[in-house]
Amino acid sequence: MWSLDDVLRYVPMAALHDGNGYLVERYRNVVFTPASTTRLKDEPSATWTGLGLGVSKPHDQFPALPAVPEELHGIIREQTAATTNGVLAGRVMLDEAFNADTLKAALRQRYPVVHIASHFQFTPGNETSSFLLLGDGTHLTLAQLKSATNLFSGVELLTLSACDTAAGGEGADGREVESFGVLAQRQGAKAVLASLWPVADASTKELMEKFYQLRNAQAGTLKAEALRQAQLALLRGATTDARTSTRRGLGDERIAPGSNGAPYAHPYFWAPFILIGNWK
Repeated sequence: MWSLDDVLRYVPMAALHDGNGYLVERYRNVVFTPASTTRLKDEPSATWTGLGLGVSKPHDQFPALPAVPEELHGIIREQTAATTNGVLAGRVMLDEAFNADTLKAALRQRYPVVHIASHFQFTPGNETSSFLLLGDGTHLTLAQLKSATNLFSGVELLTLSACDTAAGGEGADGREVESFGVLAQRQGAKAVLASLWPVADASTKELMEKFYQLRNAQAGTLKAEALRQAQLALLRGATTDARTSTRRGLGDERIAPGSNGAPYAHPYFWAPFILIGNWK
């Protein structure tokens, strides 16, 4: 368990290497913050249901994310859906169905798991210019998130499957802005899975699906252990999909996987996501 200060908050602890192997190969890694300490010992629900929210279509300078629908339907199984591949029973709200009003209404249903796959733009020191892209093209800013009241109350795990959602920092004026992940904890989330840098669309889908499959496969599996095993799966080449993809942030940069037998073995692909808060 890591309690990190200042720039250490942005070090991917799982990717530290001693010359023989990565830290993730030996230990589970969890970050805790003052916002999370009161809920660290809470026991998770016996059965998880999930709310999946995502953006796949392009908006302004943000490119399309074709892996997002695959990711959401690979995680969440809807009763009305033709396919039943999802791990958790629940609801998926994609593109136009995902806006500020539908988000708030769905969160009032108190799903234990809320999974958001979209673009996130972080601007150091500026809460109004740092925002999550919603499916109708509008923005949920950190300023709006900060002013909400218990928006994520009852959420046992909020997964922010987007770029830079664990990033905070000072602007040019020295003003500190807390990360999406920390603000979400202040809004009631018991645990947050968030990212330290811009993530690739395709590899993120692989990591997320593996994480939920492992967490749900056996009763009592810790979130921290499921994340570790999912990261190891990418590190060691146990993936089914290796393709060049866009990143889940500003711009249309294309990110290619490696060409060896483990295309997502580089820490860039598996190490950005950190678990903050309740590890159970």
